[in-house]
Amino acid sequence: MKTFNLTNFKILSTGADGGHSYLSAEAEYNGLKRKMTILFKNKSDEKKLEGLNSIKVKGNLMDEGLEQSLMLLDSEIVE
Repeated sequence: MKTFNLTNFKILSTGADGGHSYLSAEAEYNGLKRKMTILFKNKSDEKKLEGLNSIKVKGNLMDEGLEQSLMLLDSEIVE
Protein backbone atom coordinates (compact mmCIF):
# COMPACT_ATOMS: atom_id res chain seq x y z
CA MET A 1 0.00 0.00 0.00
CA LYS A 2 1.16 3.52 -0.80
CA THR A 3 0.26 6.67 1.13
CA PHE A 4 -0.14 10.14 -0.38
CA ASN A 5 -0.75 13.58 1.15
CA LEU A 6 -2.90 15.52 -1.31
CA THR A 7 -3.66 19.23 -1.46
CA ASN A 8 -4.48 19.60 -5.16
CA PHE A 9 -7.57 17.48 -5.84
CA LYS A 10 -11.14 17.62 -7.15
CA ILE A 11 -14.06 15.59 -5.88
CA LEU A 12 -15.93 13.90 -8.73
CA SER A 13 -18.84 11.47 -8.72
CA THR A 14 -20.58 8.80 -10.75
CA GLY A 15 -24.27 8.02 -10.95
CA ALA A 16 -23.85 4.25 -10.83
CA ASP A 17 -24.82 2.16 -7.77
CA GLY A 18 -26.41 5.08 -5.96
CA GLY A 19 -23.47 7.32 -6.81
CA HIS A 20 -19.85 7.08 -5.79
CA SER A 21 -17.36 9.86 -5.10
CA TYR A 22 -13.76 9.68 -6.18
CA LEU A 23 -10.82 12.06 -6.41
CA SER A 24 -8.88 13.42 -9.34
CA ALA A 25 -5.56 14.72 -8.08
CA GLU A 26 -1.96 15.61 -8.83
CA ALA A 27 0.66 13.82 -6.77
CA GLU A 28 4.42 13.52 -6.81
CA TYR A 29 5.57 9.98 -7.54
CA ASN A 30 9.16 8.97 -8.27
CA GLY A 31 10.14 12.63 -8.54
CA LEU A 32 7.47 13.51 -11.13
CA LYS A 33 4.11 15.26 -10.83
CA ARG A 34 1.51 12.81 -12.09
CA LYS A 35 -2.25 12.83 -12.44
CA MET A 36 -3.97 10.31 -10.18
CA THR A 37 -7.46 8.92 -9.76
CA ILE A 38 -8.34 7.75 -6.24
CA LEU A 39 -11.15 5.19 -5.84
CA PHE A 40 -12.33 4.44 -2.30
CA LYS A 41 -12.85 1.05 -0.70
CA ASN A 42 -15.75 2.19 1.52
CA LYS A 43 -18.57 4.56 0.76
CA SER A 44 -18.21 5.93 4.33
CA ASP A 45 -14.85 7.46 3.31
CA GLU A 46 -16.48 9.03 0.25
CA LYS A 47 -18.89 10.91 2.53
CA LYS A 48 -15.97 12.51 4.45
CA LEU A 49 -14.57 14.31 1.39
CA GLU A 50 -16.72 17.46 1.30
CA GLY A 51 -15.03 20.57 2.66
CA LEU A 52 -11.54 19.11 2.91
CA ASN A 53 -8.57 21.20 1.71
CA SER A 54 -6.04 18.43 2.20
CA ILE A 55 -6.29 14.70 2.65
CA LYS A 56 -4.04 11.75 3.41
CA VAL A 57 -5.00 8.55 1.59
CA LYS A 58 -3.53 5.08 1.29
CA GLY A 59 -4.33 2.40 -1.23
CA ASN A 60 -3.05 0.00 -3.86
CA LEU A 61 -1.14 1.94 -6.51
CA MET A 62 -1.43 0.99 -10.17
CA ASP A 63 1.08 2.59 -12.57
CA GLU A 64 0.72 1.69 -16.25
CA GLY A 65 3.39 4.10 -17.50
CA LEU A 66 4.05 7.81 -17.77
CA GLU A 67 1.44 8.35 -20.50
CA GLN A 68 -1.33 7.10 -18.18
CA SER A 69 -2.73 8.49 -14.94
CA LEU A 70 -1.87 6.70 -11.72
CA MET A 71 -4.73 4.81 -10.06
CA LEU A 72 -5.01 4.41 -6.29
CA LEU A 73 -7.45 1.55 -5.73
CA ASP A 74 -9.23 0.36 -2.55
CA SER A 75 -8.22 3.64 -0.94
CA GLU A 76 -8.89 4.69 2.63
CA ILE A 77 -8.62 8.06 4.35
CA VAL A 78 -5.79 8.09 6.90
CA GLU A 79 -6.71 10.14 9.95
